[in-house]
Amino acid sequence: MAGTLTDITTSSLQETQKQQKKQAKRTAKMQLQIEQARGDVRKAEQKMAKARLAYQLANTRLQTLEAELKNMQDDNSQSR
Repeated sequence: MAGTLTDITTSSLQETQKQQKKQAKRTAKMQLQIEQARGDVRKAEQKMAKARLAYQLANTRLQTLEAELKNMQDDNSQSR
């Protein structure tokens, strides 16, 4: 009887250890995925900042050109 109880206890202990190992693997895998996602977010933020700067430059250029055109049109109408 004592041998059977020891076998059950050993089996339960081994099963618990297996479950702990599986949980540790899942946790490590999830942590890796989180780090990769953080890297993706950082890259996307950098791209957004670069795109925002390009937008601002293009918008400023457009406004400058529109102002120049308006000045040209005003000069032409005053010349007549």
